[in-house]
Amino acid sequence: MLFRARGILARNLKTNSNKYVLLFLSFVAGIIAGAFTVNGLNPGQSTELENYFFGFLHLINYQNIDSVELFKITMLENLKLIAVLWGLGVTIIGIPFIYIVIGIKGFISGFSSGFIIEAAGLRGILFVIAAMLPKELIQVPCLVALGVSGINFSLNILRSRSHKLPFKSSLKSEFFTYCLITALFFCLITAGALLEAYVSPMLVKMLAPLFENFK
Repeated sequence: MLFRARGILARNLKTNSNKYVLLFLSFVAGIIAGAFTVNGLNPGQSTELENYFFGFLHLINYQNIDSVELFKITMLENLKLIAVLWGLGVTIIGIPFIYIVIGIKGFISGFSSGFIIEAAGLRGILFVIAAMLPKELIQVPCLVALGVSGINFSLNILRSRSHKLPFKSSLKSEFFTYCLITALFFCLITAGALLEAYVSPMLVKMLAPLFENFK
């Protein structure tokens, strides 16, 4: 079964390689834009964000994070994002917006990590690796794959319209598959949320003393 899954994945990557590359480039472009935006902050904005960041680290050094509550918040945000991607996939005009959503996700990641590294240097890099990277390594590939699935389903709708085929006869099975794929990646993204809620806080708490009296 494992080999079969690998074969399906390999065929999917080969068939949709262009879409994966374009979505990945959208994400990277978002990261670059977010990182450059950090340089555009005025001193007042930078100071306010730095105070928030270092205040958070000071707080986490002396208090425990409610992992259950953090998991709920993270899952709610993930559910919203997945719902947006799913919804765009079932609309004819959703394809360009899928690229935009992935790009915005990259922008948020790039801005967050870029600011932290700008504010804390090497220690900021360690923070990004501990707090952000584990989740991103799971979430980003899943979101890109969801984007590809949504693009494919939108294209199927367009083909059905162009051939004037009724929805039930031409897209029923594809719609079921699309929903199943979305549910599968939602489960995988849940694993990333568990890391963010239960593992990353422990790593951040270990790093927090490094930031004492940093400013």
